[in-house]
Amino acid sequence: MKHIINKQSLIFTETILFIFVFFMAFESSANTNSSPILCEDNTLICNAVDLPISDLEHLLHQECGIRIIGLKAQDDQRITYKVSGPILETMKRLLRYLNAESYVFEFNGDKLAQVLIYSRGKTQYIQPAYNSYHSQNTAGNKVNVVKVLEIVPGSQAEVHGFQKDDIIVEYDAVPIKSASQLVSEVKKKKENKQRVELVLVRNGSRQSYILDSGLIGVRIQTVRVSPDEIR
Repeated sequence: MKHIINKQSLIFTETILFIFVFFMAFESSANTNSSPILCEDNTLICNAVDLPISDLEHLLHQECGIRIIGLKAQDDQRITYKVSGPILETMKRLLRYLNAESYVFEFNGDKLAQVLIYSRGKTQYIQPAYNSYHSQNTAGNKVNVVKVLEIVPGSQAEVHGFQKDDIIVEYDAVPIKSASQLVSEVKKKKENKQRVELVLVRNGSRQSYILDSGLIGVRIQTVRVSPDEIR
């Protein structure tokens, strides 16, 4: 009889131990999945509530492999901000929320790897190559683009390091195919007094700059080039 009681006690103890271990594992899993920063596929999810800036930087690196350099904040500064979407666009929104006006995106292949933040001055990043003028035509066919002929001294273009022979292909997400079109787009954005993104190609490398709306400071010309030159 005593043997049976001891056996039952052992089974009861093992059952309690199993339930305890299962609960701890479930709690650990729940804590892991509740991270305020998550990256899934090409989506960044930020669910920060009273999150220290230092923790934000650490989690972006740990969960998404994105290192933030140059973010100036008080040691005890915290943020509450919720946003989600494609990684690149979500990072831009997060940086705007953090009042980072000038920054550089650096990529490892097609993956965002590092963000360098500047308080003022030049802002550019090299992003994965893609072709806004995708066409099934042969490489011998040419497309219209806008070529920089001259940089105006003291202008945004000079401050951001624009160079002669740069090819401007986009302005505020609008593909640019002529000098007159670029002038028209600049005039539209000038009225709104907002920051815009300009994409250019230099020596086969596509680069993006964050500018103030209004005068860019370049003398330009419409030219025809092979699609290969702007991919």
